[in-house]
Amino acid sequence: MSPFDRTRAAWRATVFRPDHVTTYSDVSTTVLRTVATTGTCDVAYETMTDEDASRPDALWNDAWRGVLFATSRTLRIAEPDLIAKAGFPLTWLDVLAQLVDAGSDGLRMQELEQRSLFTRSGLTRLVDRIEGAGLVRREPVPGDRRGVQVVLTAEGRRRHDAAFADHYTVIEREFGRRLSEDQLRAVADALSTFWHDDAAAADG
Repeated sequence: MSPFDRTRAAWRATVFRPDHVTTYSDVSTTVLRTVATTGTCDVAYETMTDEDASRPDALWNDAWRGVLFATSRTLRIAEPDLIAKAGFPLTWLDVLAQLVDAGSDGLRMQELEQRSLFTRSGLTRLVDRIEGAGLVRREPVPGDRRGVQVVLTAEGRRRHDAAFADHYTVIEREFGRRLSEDQLRAVADALSTFWHDDAAAADG
């Protein structure tokens, strides 16, 4: 199981502040019209917007941008917090978490590279640094003179567990609490195939 078990805004026909401001756009034009309701009259503003063919007006694009922006904005806060509290970045936590999931046998470097969420290239140097901190160790693979397994140390497991406890708290605050339970369930159901398929590919 992945360690992180884990839109473009919908401008059309969106009410931002009921009974105060309504913003909408006509799909056949590039005009955004905002109606501000005062006590005595409605004041309308129109703003011309530029069409951009490089940004498809499609539901999948709205969903994809939502994933990107939600991830970026959440990790922009979560990673500095992780570094301040745990003393290492997300790339380290990712490696430690993959090794926790793998169990006592650890992972070969190729397997670790396939499973990694953040680091594909430069993984050897990354593992060197984590090993230098005493959180992992390399062990020979029985029957394979050139094979090397990366295994979590007891200190690595302790630091992983402590870091994840704090990390989950930040993720819940910055991401989880911004969505309702129904929204979280919908997002989880819709995106579960991505991490399930990734985990299956790594195991296969």
